[in-house]
Amino acid sequence: MISVKNVYFGYEEEFVLKDINVEIKEGTFTAIIGANGSGKTTLAKHFNGLIMPDKGSVLVDGMETKKDSMNARKKVGFVFQNFEDQLVYSVVEEDVGFGLENLGYGYDKLKCVVDEALEKMRISHLAKQNVNSLSQGQKQLVALAGILAMKPKYIVFDEPTTNLDEKNKKNILNIMKELNKKDKVTIVLITNVLGEMKYADNVVVLKKGAVIFNGKKSRLNKKIIKEAGLGD
Repeated sequence: MISVKNVYFGYEEEFVLKDINVEIKEGTFTAIIGANGSGKTTLAKHFNGLIMPDKGSVLVDGMETKKDSMNARKKVGFVFQNFEDQLVYSVVEEDVGFGLENLGYGYDKLKCVVDEALEKMRISHLAKQNVNSLSQGQKQLVALAGILAMKPKYIVFDEPTTNLDEKNKKNILNIMKELNKKDKVTIVLITNVLGEMKYADNVVVLKKGAVIFNGKKSRLNKKIIKEAGLGD
């Protein structure tokens, strides 16, 4: 479980997050929604220690990120909105194996895990391709394959459909659903698109850095959505 307890975080003495209390339970699919500037991405980056709280604590399976950020990052994968920034090597299979290489994996084991991740993303045919020759949707799948190769327990997707066409938007959302339901990976989706909540079990709604709703998707109503600045 990812547990966020009484978290405050700010830039230049202005709090962007204010007394956040959220739990992401194992095996769930949680959508964190809110208008632009509500603090969604800032909160998400706390889940694996990319950002540390000014006050409060974040624990990943009982480990506090302030004390053990490296292990937190092994457990919590993060797909950035600008996913191209995650691509390091020019050849697809080399890029997918980058994290494993840093962990000291031998060639045979590394290749086996990379092949498995490429197959899961249905991009095995792209293994020898130059990353720069790929479409936006394909690049995102390569970035995700690199994360899957690390075998994370949780994966955070930060507004993953922003730069994609309708076909690729649907594809990445279906992949999230499959990872959650079939592979039992805990999914956190950061979004301001209400329609993308349909696969979520739980929803956290942020407004100006504060939680205004935290619970089952079925309990979310139009009043809360409008208060968050997401309604018509």
